[in-house]
Amino acid sequence: MIRRLCAALSAVLLTAGLVACSPPNTGRVVPRAGSESLRDSSGVPIPPPPTSTTTPPPGPQPPEKHSGKGSATVTMAWPMRLGFVTFDCPKCSGHVAVNTENELIVNDSGPYKGTQWINDMPGYRAKTFTIKANAAWTLTITDESGLPVLEQGKSLSGKSEAVFSVPGTVSSVAVTTKNSGRTAVWVHSDEFSDLPVNQLGDYKGDVPVPGPAFVSIEGDGTWTVTAS
Repeated sequence: MIRRLCAALSAVLLTAGLVACSPPNTGRVVPRAGSESLRDSSGVPIPPPPTSTTTPPPGPQPPEKHSGKGSATVTMAWPMRLGFVTFDCPKCSGHVAVNTENELIVNDSGPYKGTQWINDMPGYRAKTFTIKANAAWTLTITDESGLPVLEQGKSLSGKSEAVFSVPGTVSSVAVTTKNSGRTAVWVHSDEFSDLPVNQLGDYKGDVPVPGPAFVSIEGDGTWTVTAS
């Protein structure tokens, strides 16, 4: 499956932009008019308390559901935040595809059911799905609460594409796949996505995962994942 813009390039450009736009630090405290309370008893100015720059995590987002039959274009209302898209077309045959303005998230043959994410790159919000199918389908977007949690020491198995929520106690994930085509493992952490596994055929190995994070498995066969 072809997907994902270059996270490393975006990170470099974003960092460069922040550096270029940051004002010089003069070390001066600018008093406010009538702000006598900002001075101590000896008349020395008291600097204002630091302002937190930490962005709080977004709150719960209600699921968004769409359904149809055959090829279609769907306008979504999902906000600029990470979303997890499950596309289900149990009676599809032939080529099945789902893409947004930014990426191709499903590119397979039916019948198909799988989960992938959208809005994993800062500033790139998906607004429209373009669907290619020849049967009835449903498409559901959820926040992370709709994902299976990969608990430490426990295994999950399945088929086709899937996304897991990985808690902060996990440091790596053992992945075993049986695929006739491409195997890909994505890790999304700190607002960016990385592709540590991208090869043809079966895969067996450990993938470093700096939890909390999300792990995506892509392929046309079966998989087993175990957190450690």
